[in-house]
Amino acid sequence: MRQRFTRSLLVLAVSVAAVSAVAAERPPDRRAVVAKPAATEPVARSTLLDLLSQLEELQSEVRKLRNTVEVQGHELEQLKGRQRSLYDDLDKRLRDAERRGSTQAPVAPVAAGPTTPAAPRTITAPQQQEYDAAFELMKQGLYDRAVKAFRAFLARHPDSGLADNAQYWIAEGNYVLRNYKLALEEFAKVLNAPQNPKAPDALLKIGYVHYELGAYDKARKTLSEVQERYPGTSVAKLAAGRLDKMKKEGH
Repeated sequence: MRQRFTRSLLVLAVSVAAVSAVAAERPPDRRAVVAKPAATEPVARSTLLDLLSQLEELQSEVRKLRNTVEVQGHELEQLKGRQRSLYDDLDKRLRDAERRGSTQAPVAPVAAGPTTPAAPRTITAPQQQEYDAAFELMKQGLYDRAVKAFRAFLARHPDSGLADNAQYWIAEGNYVLRNYKLALEEFAKVLNAPQNPKAPDALLKIGYVHYELGAYDKARKTLSEVQERYPGTSVAKLAAGRLDKMKKEGH
């Protein structure tokens, strides 16, 4: 819009200048000189100067807008880089929690009958490559493709040591895409898995989802539960921050 307007002003200014030049070359009309001596040329010159002044102002605004776009583009790249780093940190923390959970001794069952211990979860090299490829899509902000890739991973490797992590990223991807109801279902799957080390993060995000859906009572209850279950942890601090935000907003 601004570019079209700028071009129109420029064309008009050139036209006015051409008219002025033609008027200067034509022989003067004696009657016009007698009635309005030297009136046309000052008016045309004044109009041309006004148009040129407006053109310069528009060009200045365009330069400012271009500079703003460049700055915002740089800031966006910085935010994307920070997001990728946060995803890397979170994924590392999830993997560490998975390893710690797998090394804990199982609780002795109450039943007297013999039980079969669960088979240990393993991670093969092809599974790791497939998981990393899906996670790379997540870091690049290609959330739709990432969710599909993690779903495919779960379908092929439901017993992989990375299955719980994949489920978490499916939920997270839907949360970022604002598919809140679906995200709620996917986070519930993470939370319902037995002894899942990602349960604290999933419970926190369930509170976030309730907040986004406007279910403030459920959000308050869930976030308070995070504080009660995991006191002194990072998720408890995040829950406190969201509860404080809700209070300030009057929810």
